Order: sequence, then structure tokens, then C-alpha cells
Amino acid sequence: MTLVNSAAPTRPRDVAAALTLWLPVLAVIVTWLLWVDGLPDVLPRQWGRDGAVSSTMPTWAMAVVALVVSLGAAILATYWLRERGAPNRRQAYLGLGLAAGLSSCLWLTTAGVTIAAGGAEPEWGAWVLFTFTACGYGALPFLIAHKWVVPAAVVEPVDATAETTSVDLTATWTQLVTSPVMAVIGGLIVLGGIIGVIAVFGEDGQTSSVGAGVMTMVIVGLILVMTLVFAQVRVSVDRRGLRVVSRLLGIRLKQVSLDQVESAFADTVSPLGSGGWGYRMTGGRTAVVMRGGPALVVNLRRGNQFAVTVDDPHTGAALLTALGAENPSAHLASGSTMGRQAQFLS
Repeated sequence: MTLVNSAAPTRPRDVAAALTLWLPVLAVIVTWLLWVDGLPDVLPRQWGRDGAVSSTMPTWAMAVVALVVSLGAAILATYWLRERGAPNRRQAYLGLGLAAGLSSCLWLTTAGVTIAAGGAEPEWGAWVLFTFTACGYGALPFLIAHKWVVPAAVVEPVDATAETTSVDLTATWTQLVTSPVMAVIGGLIVLGGIIGVIAVFGEDGQTSSVGAGVMTMVIVGLILVMTLVFAQVRVSVDRRGLRVVSRLLGIRLKQVSLDQVESAFADTVSPLGSGGWGYRMTGGRTAVVMRGGPALVVNLRRGNQFAVTVDDPHTGAALLTALGAENPSAHLASGSTMGRQAQFLS
């Protein structure tokens, strides 16, 4: 069994990195208070090829979008200060900084050029370069945060007999895993969709705007459903094997029967190394990634691997190994187990 300590102390550099993601929030709030009296009711949203404004958006809506996105990024950055977030903290800050920098910059540049022009028909000009530059804002907290150093793993032989005698084979192991990232993204999608629809319908009552509003609601609804699937999952191990089910929608995401299990062990999983959050597939390895940290990894008899991030994966792995050893159709090969335990993240 691979034992990896994924916890690490939060250092002053990590706190400083998180604080940089609160700066876009502060910038949006301060500029709104300073500029609100001088801004028109609508701000430019798009410019045509001739440089003229082609569409607009309510001023308050643009400010709220910038505030919500940057505030969500700042809250997530603060949440990632927990010790368990150390393995992928810098990568998370890089992505959060991109979202916060882009959203706040769009507000700052659009409102700023409008104030400077003294009307609702400003020219975008070279300010567009500033917006592209703001996408790299995440590099600041990324470089400030302490670099995670993977601790040495201690590998112990898997003794199926010993584990079987110490595990109640009639027991059921169940864990609920919540993904803060998916939960926040779901909330932001709902709020952003509502604001977008209001902005579209608020422009005029033409059929084109109505169609755009309906299309926006459909897209937001589909994305929201996919987000809710992975907002919280229930992971269970019993005589039926391993099951991963969406808690909110009741959709079964994965089931591994006992006759498919070759071995099971605990490891650490990073969303960046797995390709992101949600259901990931990379080179014959699948995973349900709810967050970075401890995970239950299963070697399947057909040669694939499956992992799911969950608390206390050692208990689940021990029970799954014991149940598999007692299953008549399961043929555990202890010699091959040692050679495949470290493959998932290598």
C-alpha cells in the first residue's frame, strides 16, 4: 500500500499569494464607488470593425459579473490555503488568477475608457492589449506561493490475508465527497446566466434578442447540469464492489464489481495531473476528480486503473482488497500489484 502524506503547513508566502487574488475584488469595488456617478446606464460590450460600438450591456450588470467572478476566485484562493490543498495550490492560483484578472480588467478598461471619453461611445484602441495582459495575472500568485515538494512514498507489501482477517466482510464503507470548485462554478454559472439573460432582454424586444436569451438559458442549463453531477458524489464499497454515484442527481458515474478488481491502494491525485476536475480519462486511466488530495485507486484486471478522490481511502482500499480476496471469481496477483501501484500519477 502506498502511504503518502499530502498535508503541508501553510506558509506566509501562501497567504501572500492568496491575498493577491483579493486585489481584483478591491479594484472593482473601489472603481465602482469612484466612477458610478460619471458612468452612463450602459457600457460597450462589443466593437465593430469600424471601431464603433456594436452592442452594449447595462453598467450594473458588467460590474456585478466582474465582482462575482473575482470574488469567487478570491474565496476559492482562501479556501486553498488549507493544508490538503498544498499539492496543487500553485496551479489552482494560476487558473483563478486568470479568471479574476480577465473579469476585473474587462470592467476596468471598459468603464475607464468610457469615463475618459465622457460618453457611451468610447474607442477601445490599444487598451485591448491590457486585457490580454491581465490574463496572465495568475502568474503572480503562482510565483509567490510555496512550491509543493512531493514527500517520499513508503511502500508496504499488500498482505491480502492479513487485511481479510482484520476487516468485517459484511461492512459497507461510504464517503460523501464535495467538490468546492464545482459548487462555486455552479453558483457562478447560475448568477452569470441570469445576468446575461437580463442584459440581453434589457437591450430591446427584438426577436434576435429573445432568441439569444433562450439560447443562453439552454447553454447555461446544460453546463449547470454537468456541474451538479460532480458537485457531490457518494463513494461506497461493499459486496457489490466499488460504486461512485452523483449525490444530487443520482447518476451512477462508475461501478467496479469485485471480479474486476485486481488490487486497491491509496494515493494522491492532482486535478492538474489528471486533466482537471470531474470525470477524466487519460491513457487507459480513468478518474473522478473532486479535488486534489487522497484518492482510492483500483487496478483493474483488464489492465486499466480507476481513481476517485475521497477521504480515508486506506479504509476503502483495505475493504475492497479483502472483499476481492473472498470473491471466488477474483484472482489477485500480489506479485503484479507492487509493480502497478505507482502508475496512476507517474
